[in-house]
Amino acid sequence: MAERPATHLAGAPPAGQGRSARRFPLWLLPLGLIVPVAAGALAAAGGFDGLYGQDPFAYYGYAAGPLRAQFFPPPPFAWPPGYPWLVVAAMVVVGVRPLAGQLVSLVAGGLVVVFTILLAWEVWGRDDDAPRWLGPLVAGLAAAGNGQLLQSSAMVMSDTAALAAATLGAWALARYSRPAAAARAPRRLRWLLLAAGAVAYAVITRWAYGLVAIVCAGVALIVLRRACRASPLAALAHGGAAGLLTLALLAPVVAPALGSFRAPVGEPTAFAVDLQVYSWDPRNALRSAFANSDGHLSYRLPNGLYYAAAPARSFYFTPLWAAFIIPGVWAVVRRRALVATALLIGWPALVYAFLSGAPWQNFRFTLTYMPPLAALTGIGVTYLWRRCDGRRWQRAAIAGALGVGLVWMAASGATLTQGFTDRKHDDLATVRWVEMQAPADARVITLGLTPLMQYYSALEAFDLYALSEADLAALFASERPAYLLLDVANVETQWRGRTPQETYHRLRDGPGLAAVGQRGPYTLFRVGR
Repeated sequence: MAERPATHLAGAPPAGQGRSARRFPLWLLPLGLIVPVAAGALAAAGGFDGLYGQDPFAYYGYAAGPLRAQFFPPPPFAWPPGYPWLVVAAMVVVGVRPLAGQLVSLVAGGLVVVFTILLAWEVWGRDDDAPRWLGPLVAGLAAAGNGQLLQSSAMVMSDTAALAAATLGAWALARYSRPAAAARAPRRLRWLLLAAGAVAYAVITRWAYGLVAIVCAGVALIVLRRACRASPLAALAHGGAAGLLTLALLAPVVAPALGSFRAPVGEPTAFAVDLQVYSWDPRNALRSAFANSDGHLSYRLPNGLYYAAAPARSFYFTPLWAAFIIPGVWAVVRRRALVATALLIGWPALVYAFLSGAPWQNFRFTLTYMPPLAALTGIGVTYLWRRCDGRRWQRAAIAGALGVGLVWMAASGATLTQGFTDRKHDDLATVRWVEMQAPADARVITLGLTPLMQYYSALEAFDLYALSEADLAALFASERPAYLLLDVANVETQWRGRTPQETYHRLRDGPGLAAVGQRGPYTLFRVGR
């Protein structure tokens, strides 16, 4: 069945279509419970408190310490304070414990699904051709079944909070962009303000969402420019109000971040660590080996291919669901709707270009463009479903691919989250093993396991990466025993020529290292002969 092209902004139905035909199917919203319930159950079953890796401990420590003492203006921190602000608010309810950060991530993970459904409905599901609910349903299931979203929702991390805010902003902008009579202009303003506030909050939660803000700002400016023809004063008022709200939200974080760049080299920066360590080069899309602040990194695929293939991974949409993105893009391009094109194609394209040119590969980063790809998946299914009108075997094949892919996604997501929990328990077992080998007053120098040692162990722990010669001299001035816990092979490869390797060699060739034992890749040394 051929589709007629439309030139309206967001893909909304033509004027005059009945209100009942446009009513949003509320029964889709409970899909948002899938992620927090599943991630919460997996975390509870595995005894996982959301703290694993460097960043979660840093977020939790900042929220539980400096930010609780001074909520506003926020004290300097490595990253923007949007997520820690929410964690402090949650601590009022559940107390000062990691559960506060985990609850914020769980709730935000569910909201990502809800806002993805609403975004898909607003830019496509309001079509006058049935079934209108199919695209939003598939988009919601694609988001809810995403394995990386499931894992991130169980973490004390800013990923899901920033993504939920950005997706909320995109949906609100799509609603604002819907054609409306001048009499409804005051009611429309609230959607523009919601879009501006949500996207700005996403930016002060994770800087990467500045890319989404660029797309949303471009759409808003085009919509306001068109509105100027009918009501210049209303358009100027709307733009001014949205700009003031954005400025009010960004200023307390952006101003200190920009000011920190004028500080002397070596001094700590406010909220700008990512901006300092990141570099971008379009040639990185063809590279698979990098030297950056994380040492020497070598990957199997070049960056461009890695991030392009991410949606087909079993921890994302699987190949079965990712294949529907292609007809989804084609359908959006054919329709020529501004909001659908900008938000569903421009958003992931801009983020993809940035990630491809950055000298890292991290599957977590692919969450940044997940909601628009989920919506495109739903649109692709709807587009093919309608073209299969009267061909039951083709629709049966589509339904079968969706069913198998959904089970595949769910199983992969559970495996990813459970594997993460198992790795933490294994590292905790290493910490307990060190406690059995070293005396109670020992000081332990380590790399990678430092946050676990500092949070879960009574032993005093120091990070190999951060130790200077003066720090080492101070450590050895004491008579307390010192130990080194290290993955030697990793230090000699990833960190060759960098501080960790140099400090390790200084300890080995200076006071000397005596091997005490080994557990997994880690060797425990007694420092001194």
